[in-house]
Amino acid sequence: MLLEERIGAHPTSQGCFFRVWAPHAERVRVRMQHGDLWRPHDAAEEADLDRSPSGYWSATVPGIGAGTLYRFEITSGGQVSERLDPAARDVVSSALTRSDGNSQNASIVVESKPYPWESFSTPAFENFLIYQMHIGSFAGRNDYLNKPIATFVDVESKFDYIRSMGFNAIEPLPISEFAFDRSWGYNPAAFFAPESAYGTPADLKHFVNAAHGKGLAVIFDVVYNHAGPGDNVLWQFDGYEKDGGIYFEGGSMTPWGRGPAWWKWEVQDFFYQNARMYFEEYHADGLRFDATTMINGNYLRNVLWRLRQDFPDKYLIAEHLPAHPWIITAGNFNATWHASAHHETQRALVGDASIDRLLGILDHAPFEHSWNLVNYLSGSHDDIGDSENGDAEHGHRNWDHRHRYLVDLLGGRHNSWARAKCRLAWALNATMPGTPMCFMGSECLLASPHVAWGYWHDGVDQWGDHRFDWRTAGDALGLEMRELVAASNAVRWENPALRSDDFRIVHVDRENNVLAFVREFYHNKILVVVNVGDRNFTDHNYEVPTGGLEGAFAEVLCSQDERFGGWQGAGNAGHFPTPSEYGRISINLPQWSVVAFKAT
Repeated sequence: MLLEERIGAHPTSQGCFFRVWAPHAERVRVRMQHGDLWRPHDAAEEADLDRSPSGYWSATVPGIGAGTLYRFEITSGGQVSERLDPAARDVVSSALTRSDGNSQNASIVVESKPYPWESFSTPAFENFLIYQMHIGSFAGRNDYLNKPIATFVDVESKFDYIRSMGFNAIEPLPISEFAFDRSWGYNPAAFFAPESAYGTPADLKHFVNAAHGKGLAVIFDVVYNHAGPGDNVLWQFDGYEKDGGIYFEGGSMTPWGRGPAWWKWEVQDFFYQNARMYFEEYHADGLRFDATTMINGNYLRNVLWRLRQDFPDKYLIAEHLPAHPWIITAGNFNATWHASAHHETQRALVGDASIDRLLGILDHAPFEHSWNLVNYLSGSHDDIGDSENGDAEHGHRNWDHRHRYLVDLLGGRHNSWARAKCRLAWALNATMPGTPMCFMGSECLLASPHVAWGYWHDGVDQWGDHRFDWRTAGDALGLEMRELVAASNAVRWENPALRSDDFRIVHVDRENNVLAFVREFYHNKILVVVNVGDRNFTDHNYEVPTGGLEGAFAEVLCSQDERFGGWQGAGNAGHFPTPSEYGRISINLPQWSVVAFKAT
């Protein structure tokens, strides 16, 4: 992309190139100071920007380098105001104005020199195994850090933990600058700058580089459907006020506020350049787009087309709910979240039409590839994140909408059946078609000390500290679940059939709540049997068809094995059944379990 097309501030050998869109401005100047904070009553170096016919203003200012603080002074309708750069790669904080006029906030010019990146290749799309986490609350509770809000550097110390379970990608909740210091991040204030409470652009580059060094791809979560209600640098940016100004004029309303004016090419380009920044400047491996149904798809697809042309190997994920093939076939995304997979699994695990609910989510059809769907059977941040003192979506009265960790919804981590069902959920997630995703804490049965709350959220909550608890991650129950997750992930990595597009149901037993499916990739053939019922089949007395697979069958996973929290002899260790003349094998099939076999 040519320098003269880029928005923001970009150091060059001739100085710093500034470019901003302000079509209603009569004059735009850049004001610059040096130091850590803006001094509003001190003198500043000033330079006028030149207007183009398209309403962009730009200039190269000699002698300006990295670390310089700057603001845009905009004259519009005879009024003069100072604004942060909408495309600033760094800011002091989120807020610009204060009632007393003493704000010390400013945009910051960021270094553009090459970074010593680790050698790392973005995984093929079928090879993503994602761990979703939140930067601010993932470290600091019951660990050596002991701090209320974690930073990029703090979270780097946890990469070995994530990698030890076989995950090869992390997906942080949004990391762009948001209001205040405590938030999930879905209230963006400055889209191009990393959250100042988490660290600087240099810290973020180090974070990605460290992840790559551990074998972890990085998928950033971006919010292009609305801006935060406070500290929004785009609002009435150049003095034009209709609907919130040039970035929002004519934009649709969302549940979280007015959406951007996606019908304007300049707004599309703004978000294209923001997405491009994550790939070019931070070496991201993918992006997850929040709530794409709140964006006009005909405009969104234009941005995705540009991204696909420029970055064909990057995994572009939509949170498009409900999942629909349009977002892939016409919308130019690679994948979409599959929320119904979680909700239907949750219902199946309490005995609500269990077989039919699972049959409705297992196959990736009508999507072309299994990796077109991202499955999170144990829940995502949305399903687990708490609010309103535990009564989000009237959760106290409506179990089906309750925001909790899955283990809490099923009876609590000290309930053996609840733990078994959570093991089943992840083992199924790892063996069914689709890209598996685990939200932080699900892998160690993180749960509440009180039934009224789930995961940490933005507001104050009477039930206490919701952050990731490292003491829980290391206790006996947490270690058992982590071992199950690691074993399930290892089976997925060791068997390309589980990452292929092949899938067929070979057995449905509604009477006993059992189903089985086969997945194949050339000579790699896997039979997966799922028991979502209370009946426990011992003495190898459950017969299951192999779907035409031949040879001896060796168990590669049983979610009820003793080492995972089940019991000795639950599975089929040492038992290598071969198909009968009717094409069936006889196996042990524990209650509430996933048992997987490899045909050898």
